[in-house]
Amino acid sequence: MKKTLTIMLILGFVLSLAFAGGSAESSSSIEIDEDFVVTYPVENDGYTLDIWCPIQAPAAKYITSYNEQEVYNQISVNTGISTNYMHPALGQEAEQLGLLIAGGDLPDIIQIRNLYSGGASSGVEDGIFLDLTDLVKTYAPDYYALITKDDLTYKLATDNDGRIVAFHLLKSTAPEFNRMNFISAVIDKYGIDEMPVTIDDYEEIFSKMAADGLAGIALPMNGRLDQFMWPYGITNDFYIKEDGTVGYGPYTENYKDYLELMHSWYEKGYIYKDFMSNLSTNQRRALYSNLQVGMLYDSVDLAKSQAESVGLESIPANYPRLYEGQKLHFQTVNFDTLPVTVADSTMATVVTSDCEHPELAVQYLNYFYTQEGADLCNWGIKDKAYTVDENGEKHFTDYMLNNPEIALGDVQTMLKIHLTAKLSEPDVVCNPNVVSNEEALELRMLYADDPDVDNSQVLPTFDLSADASYDRSKIMRDITTYIDEMTIKFITGVTPLDEYDDYMAQLKQMGIEDAIQITQEEYMKFMSKPGLESL
Repeated sequence: MKKTLTIMLILGFVLSLAFAGGSAESSSSIEIDEDFVVTYPVENDGYTLDIWCPIQAPAAKYITSYNEQEVYNQISVNTGISTNYMHPALGQEAEQLGLLIAGGDLPDIIQIRNLYSGGASSGVEDGIFLDLTDLVKTYAPDYYALITKDDLTYKLATDNDGRIVAFHLLKSTAPEFNRMNFISAVIDKYGIDEMPVTIDDYEEIFSKMAADGLAGIALPMNGRLDQFMWPYGITNDFYIKEDGTVGYGPYTENYKDYLELMHSWYEKGYIYKDFMSNLSTNQRRALYSNLQVGMLYDSVDLAKSQAESVGLESIPANYPRLYEGQKLHFQTVNFDTLPVTVADSTMATVVTSDCEHPELAVQYLNYFYTQEGADLCNWGIKDKAYTVDENGEKHFTDYMLNNPEIALGDVQTMLKIHLTAKLSEPDVVCNPNVVSNEEALELRMLYADDPDVDNSQVLPTFDLSADASYDRSKIMRDITTYIDEMTIKFITGVTPLDEYDDYMAQLKQMGIEDAIQITQEEYMKFMSKPGLESL
């Protein structure tokens, strides 16, 4: 609670400074050579780009900075642009971003992801980030070509004012990878003949585990696990209701049904008692492979690797349902393996107003969306991490798949870059955890033919306008903290569910309906805003 309050105060201070600072700087105030042609390596007089971004936890086990990672170093060679990567401490990303911005001495590039209150568009209005619209058209032709490929991608890659304010993660769709995973030995031990489908099936399995002193699952620390909420027609965030309007999952009567289930499971010993103690992903995986919980919600291939590291086998289950054949509408990825480009604004990367050479920063970021850059990021260094056969197909080498110094589950952040553009192959093709074992790919595809799953109620990841984002964030900061606290209290029984109406009333008083209305209005703006026809 103290840490959350600190973050809120810092970000509030940052925003107050920003709004006091006056108007945003636009790319229109930067001299742009419209006849410029981007070629790599670029001409550079020795300027080094300072880049702030979170470091992935697996990489942090081996290095202190991406300056030590071979693919990032090769990108500098290929682009002709030197870089200096800086990272916040793991778990303190939002707080340290606030401190960075409050300090006033900004790096050239920041991967804000979803850490900046109000998002990239708000940062442009605050004068902290640059409007990249004109810069991208000239200095990032590959990125621009991708985001103008289809109308939806263009809308997702621009803010509600039609500006390009950040570089987003573009990727090919792939089969769902997050599932409920079970250790096969546990399934066999308790005489489970078929993988669970319904909530009643999970009850039966968990009751057998609990009778033997084994908890069924360690929930996320806030107690909210989306795939157990889907059967109740809600998700953990804003979503599209069946009538087409926007709703918010934890502010529904259906959320009470979810909480009643979780409380019942907690009381019966089906849920790991200390789930709320800020367990890391690696700690939950360790509980799974050490047979301290019977199930793990995780990527199927990572769960498989975790189990295999101790000589066990992991098997995923399909999405939980209230009854067989129930239709679920919240899947966020597709089973279509054709390259369909989508934009993910939760990985937004911006250029700051302190950048002395924004055209150089934009050219650097553009490289990640070239075919050469995407191949390097997703496959590693050619002829070292992968080879290409006579048919043009890529294959990882033993350096990637059997590296004696780096665990297989970590190579995708150490010998390649996982969170990057995927242009010609879906993630399952260039993921070492999957391709190293044909069974892993089969596990991802295990339920790909499910006809009762779609994404019709998933809210697109569009950027809100600066004002709307600020207003909603101001409302949601306290609300999210309150929901986190009350969810744990309801699940553990500290607060009885008889007081759920009081919880709903408190959310209303805190302004949740205003936040929903803001989201509804912004969603309608997004759906009706100009697309490619405006270019």
